[in-house]
Amino acid sequence: MLVLHAIKQGGHYAPRRGVVRKVGIGSGKAGDPVPGPAAAKPQDQKEVCRARPGTFPNPKLNEEEKMKKLLIGFLAVGLIMGFAMTASAQPNIKASGTYYVYGSYADNQSLTKDTGQSRANVAQRLRMQFEIQIQEGLKLTTRFDAMERVWGQQPTIPTTNIRQTAAGAAIDSRDVPYDRFENNISWERVYVTFNALYGVWDVGYQQTLAWGTCAFCNDYTSDAAVHYRYMMGPWTFGLEWEKPTGFAGSNTYYGLAEGSRSSGSTSLSGTDDDHDVYHVYAIYRWATGQAGIRYEFDRDATNGKQLTGSQTAILTAPYGGTTPDYTGQPWVSTFHELAPYVQWVSGPFALEAEFRYIWGTTDYDGALSDIDRKGWDLYLNGKYTMGAFYGGLEFCYISGDDPATTDKNEAGVLGGDGWDPLLMFGNNLFHKWHGTMGPAGAWYSNGGGGTTTAGVNSIERNLMMIKPYVGYKVNPQLEIVAQYAWLKANETSAGMDDEYGKEFDIYATYKIYNNLSYTVGFGYFWTGDYFKGIGGTVTNVDDNFLLMNQLTLSF
Repeated sequence: MLVLHAIKQGGHYAPRRGVVRKVGIGSGKAGDPVPGPAAAKPQDQKEVCRARPGTFPNPKLNEEEKMKKLLIGFLAVGLIMGFAMTASAQPNIKASGTYYVYGSYADNQSLTKDTGQSRANVAQRLRMQFEIQIQEGLKLTTRFDAMERVWGQQPTIPTTNIRQTAAGAAIDSRDVPYDRFENNISWERVYVTFNALYGVWDVGYQQTLAWGTCAFCNDYTSDAAVHYRYMMGPWTFGLEWEKPTGFAGSNTYYGLAEGSRSSGSTSLSGTDDDHDVYHVYAIYRWATGQAGIRYEFDRDATNGKQLTGSQTAILTAPYGGTTPDYTGQPWVSTFHELAPYVQWVSGPFALEAEFRYIWGTTDYDGALSDIDRKGWDLYLNGKYTMGAFYGGLEFCYISGDDPATTDKNEAGVLGGDGWDPLLMFGNNLFHKWHGTMGPAGAWYSNGGGGTTTAGVNSIERNLMMIKPYVGYKVNPQLEIVAQYAWLKANETSAGMDDEYGKEFDIYATYKIYNNLSYTVGFGYFWTGDYFKGIGGTVTNVDDNFLLMNQLTLSF
């Protein structure tokens, strides 16, 4: 981490212990040195001279001399304090960041036989964060991304990573949250941190959708929020209010929030057009781990009113009715969620686990029936280390929506970009720079989060995954990892198979410097029969493989 800070410079002057020579007073010899503390002060000598026989000291003159010296002393102290306060007002600035260059080749991104698409590119991103410590207990944090693009291209892959509803229609970014033209700087976060009311506050645009093991976290999400946390020994208690730009319970970006269009060009009429999320949580930490639990209340009213004029589009509720009579009808969703987690290390064994249970209702006006939602997620990761070797088993379950129950939705909480289980399936950078994997509609409606026509992306849903993995730390600089995963859908439509496929990865990371690493890897995805039934048609599918290398600078 690069640290830039102001250095306060100052000094003090100590009186020099000189020698004062006697002038024949006392029993010593003339000219003998006398130590400073026992020597007569210059002022004392003046007074002795003035009080020589036959003269009398002037009391008024003595008072004036004393006042002058007192005034000079006060001025000196004031100047010193002024310089010190000026120096202390200079903020300390800490700069941290990452820069990566990701080069990759995907052999068959569409997963179709004979008509597959191979893709290759080199992409990069610079991310900078600045923490400005203004004074003790007061800090400003800001973050931006810059030069995020494919080498040789101006925008970020517009042909494969952006979906349009129709020719000339507006871009629809529900399924691909990275549809942004980031040619220069994308300033995403700024918030102030301060101590008040016995705790710590974070106010502004900051990281949201972050909790627990981060299997369901998002790295890119930056929303307006107010966070408060109170620390008491090993305990941390917190309250949070967030204003997300996205659907309730989802990690995907969409156009309505806070009562206005995301572009800021048009405001919705009236009030209560907001999407609000509230959290109450507690975390307990001990020497070898931590555990916590959080309650979430999520209310989305951004589509709760029929719009007027040219803005008559009501977006389909992500966990609402799927039949045609629900299309274009106003709705308000209210969801509750409980999320306990634990992270624990005991000798060579490490375990982390997280459970999420979500329930609530999507409410419709008029004669339309409300849609109840109940879904759950489970994440487990156990790891055992033996010398330079380690091995583990990772498991993830995200419930899907049963298409046979039209009056309820069973989809769990979506996965997040903060978790990359594999090099291909669900990997952030792989899907960001190569787009979705598989034919359109691969996630289908069973995944929740809205009826989608996208292929597999980095927002995991409707998933059962079992992944054993092993690693070998050859030396402090070199580490090799191999992993194999079985991937299945929890729910499928009639006539569809539930196997997404299987994936094997092997990759090695070498530390060139402590802050600079280089990774090279290979991944192979055996395409499952799930992809043959997309959209009710039979597709000849084929496998896909990946060659990748990445240079990462962190500081």
